[in-house]
Parts: sequence; structure tokens; C-alpha cells
Amino acid sequence: MDDATQPDYLILPINQFHKSKSFKSGSAEYLPLKTFLQKEAVKFRQGFIAQTYVVVDDDERKDKNLVISDYEYTVLGYITLTCSEVAIEGYKLEGCESAEKYASLPAVKIARFAVDCRERGKKIGKLLFEHALFVAKEEIMPRVGCRFLVTDAKQGAIDFYHSREMQLLETDANRQKKHPVMFIDLCDFPL
Repeated sequence: MDDATQPDYLILPINQFHKSKSFKSGSAEYLPLKTFLQKEAVKFRQGFIAQTYVVVDDDERKDKNLVISDYEYTVLGYITLTCSEVAIEGYKLEGCESAEKYASLPAVKIARFAVDCRERGKKIGKLLFEHALFVAKEEIMPRVGCRFLVTDAKQGAIDFYHSREMQLLETDANRQKKHPVMFIDLCDFPL
């Protein structure tokens, strides 16, 4: 694909104008992700529960005089972030050993994450994951303290998260979960 045919992807906070009705999640395992996008994501944003970011193709907006935030883009993929915590027994916090006494440590959680099944293989998931890392490490971590990016991984997504350097929480209970906790230490991950 040459530059003229490359999509012009944007990552935007979700709003009421974004079109998600045609979003296809693929297998039944991912249907709740489609339902959340269509029915809950905007409400969670408005209620300050979670922030959803969508990937759209700005080539869809033919008239570049139209305001980006008001344009009715089609959602190609999304990621939802919220505040969380993670219990990591025995994890060494280099430079802050005194915090190791706490049962849980602050985290940003990837609560929902999906790419339209017709758009997979176009690096949209990679783009969204990198955005989540950026938000956690560059926007949240310096302002309020946050050590980890975590998720409850669907079985079909574990390899994707591993390829992004996330690791399974190493407990027997976690390994047996349908959606095991995976994490990345933001201090170990340069942007």
C-alpha cells in the first residue's frame, strides 16, 4: 500500500456522534464488547467511570472544514481505560521498596478492547494499545501515581498481550481464571 492509500487513523475520545451500529465483533466471545461499545461506552464516559478511545479513519471526513469532534465517524476499534489496582505478591518495586508492604498497587486497567473483525490485521489493535500505554505512562502516572497497566485478558487475546510485553500474574488462582490478569510495569516500559 502506498502513502496515498494509507488510512488516516485518528484516536479520539468516544462521543455521541461516533457510529458503532455496524461494528462487528466476530465470535460470540466478543459480543459483550460490541454491546458495551454500542450501549454503555458513552454513558461510562459521561459518568466518569471509564474513558473509551476510538480509532476512526479521517479519510471518511471528505470535507476537512467539518469539526473532527462533531463528525459522525465509523468506529473501527476501541479501548476503554479505567482506574484500578493490582495485587502482585512478592513483586519488587525497585526504588520504592517501602510500597511493597501494600496488598494492592495503583494501575490503569484496559477494561474493554476490540477491533472490528473486518479491520483486524491493520495494526489498529497495536495503535490502541500504544495509546493506552501513552495515556497511562505520560498523562496519568506523573499526575496521580500509577505503576501498572493491567487487563483481564480473554483467552484469544493472551498472545496479543504477550507480544506487547504484558505478563501473566503468576499465581495458581490467576492461571486458572477464564480471563487471567495480565500486567506491565510502566517503569520498565519506555515510550
